[in-house]
Amino acid sequence: MRKAVFIALSVLLPAAAGGQSLRDLRAQDAEERALAREAAYTSEVCGRSIEAEIDWSSVRDWPADESLVDACNGALGAVETICRAGRRNVVHDFECAGDGSGPSLSGGTLRYGASPGGNGYAATLATIGGR
Repeated sequence: MRKAVFIALSVLLPAAAGGQSLRDLRAQDAEERALAREAAYTSEVCGRSIEAEIDWSSVRDWPADESLVDACNGALGAVETICRAGRRNVVHDFECAGDGSGPSLSGGTLRYGASPGGNGYAATLATIGGR
């Protein structure tokens, strides 16, 4: 029975994971947990829930030794700054991407396209601060 389960899992897991290695899946999981922690803190500062997600389709060329969430954290810091200034309803959702496109705000959704080694605080504050 164990052999049948192992064979079934070995056939199903690669297909379910999109061909990703276990190392890649663990790294993605760690990044998602880190973003959830950062978004929880931002939500606390803003006094409202801010949903956050990673656009995994945008990170194909992201360096394996750099944290995408660390690069997006400055953008969340900018959200915290405007919340502390009393403007708590500007951002409802946050999307962390790895395509280097910078910040954009549309209908309460802030998308930050990070660059490796980037911060995003100033550019994001300029984008959401003037609204």
